[in-house]
Amino acid sequence: MGKAVVRTSLRPDRILVARVNGSVVGVCGYTADGVSAVDLSWTSLRSHLSRRGATRAIAMLAILARSSSHEALVLDGICVAGNHRGLGIGTSLLDAAGSRAREFGFRAMRLTVVDTNPRAEALYRRLGFVAVGGGSLGVLSVVYGFDRYTTMERTFER
Repeated sequence: MGKAVVRTSLRPDRILVARVNGSVVGVCGYTADGVSAVDLSWTSLRSHLSRRGATRAIAMLAILARSSSHEALVLDGICVAGNHRGLGIGTSLLDAAGSRAREFGFRAMRLTVVDTNPRAEALYRRLGFVAVGGGSLGVLSVVYGFDRYTTMERTFER
């Protein structure tokens, strides 16, 4: 059911896609002007879930919500297929996101990385992202599979 919700709620105008030989090997979703890569609104969730299921989903997603920014393009998520990692695809997606950020007139890009993904954090640091915040999920870490997260930002020269 979760895949169906995401599949029908995707916003193609907020997703960057990397392809190799026609196959999708990476994606990067972003939020701009209050519009995210995936519309997980009450209406969208209710079209697939019961009232109880949608309420539970909203509650669980609210914990992970990132606030949009008037100064930074907020990356909702970036993913590269396991067998294509280390080939520069993540860097290319982040470069494309940076170009998109500048097109929108933002002065920076912002993302969140979890403690269970040190390889991604190392990539972000190499590309000029710096930690600007973070936190812990505490007892909810069992539900989400990670505890700590770091918010990182990369600013652009004007």
